[in-house]
Amino acid sequence: MRVELVQSSAGRLFIDLVDGVPQLMGSLKDLDGRYSYVNTGFCLRVGREPRRIIGTTVHDLFPHDLADSYAAQDESVLASGRSLRSHLELIVRADRTPGWYVTSKSVIRDRDEILGVAALSIDLNSQLQSAHSGLAAAILAVRADVGRPWRVPALATVAHVTPVQLERLCRRTLGLSPRRLIQRLRIEHAVHLILTTKDTLGDIAAQCGFYDQSSFTRQFRTVLGITPGAYRQRY
Repeated sequence: MRVELVQSSAGRLFIDLVDGVPQLMGSLKDLDGRYSYVNTGFCLRVGREPRRIIGTTVHDLFPHDLADSYAAQDESVLASGRSLRSHLELIVRADRTPGWYVTSKSVIRDRDEILGVAALSIDLNSQLQSAHSGLAAAILAVRADVGRPWRVPALATVAHVTPVQLERLCRRTLGLSPRRLIQRLRIEHAVHLILTTKDTLGDIAAQCGFYDQSSFTRQFRTVLGITPGAYRQRY
């Protein structure tokens, strides 16, 4: 007899770990991509009660382009059996504020049978708040002057560390390089401007330190899987 995902030993262990931790988004999805379990943090993220989430898919909860990327991640994990580790994503919460989440996904098995996917995401802000003081200062500096053509040596100076030390700090704390951090902070501000202003995409690109609108569009799509124009239409 096939074991139900939420009744499997691995499924029960996952639920025990994340059920009472609202800072984490935890979920279990079956082989059809339908949610079998979501924790409090997940419900807060999407603004729905569990009974309105269980049995749905990502396409019922998220914009089409984002849902496609989430589903593709699940399919890759199921097909390969390999976990997705520390994938950085920018999301829009239920209150329409943007935020960075770090996501990991793994298959759930009963003996040798794959039952579904477990997903766990953490709000990166919680990690930033506990970051090394120099790294936190560097992040604040970029956010305060995001249009500046930041380079890693200048960022290291702000953090009072060497470029090599900054590289280690970024990778250990955030799981990405200083260059990627600068890119993410620029995109973060671009999302804020897209959601809160009527500025043209060209003006937003310039305000956020991108070389030109083409570069802005390319990098935005690489990170979020959607163009800035499509993002504005959806939100």
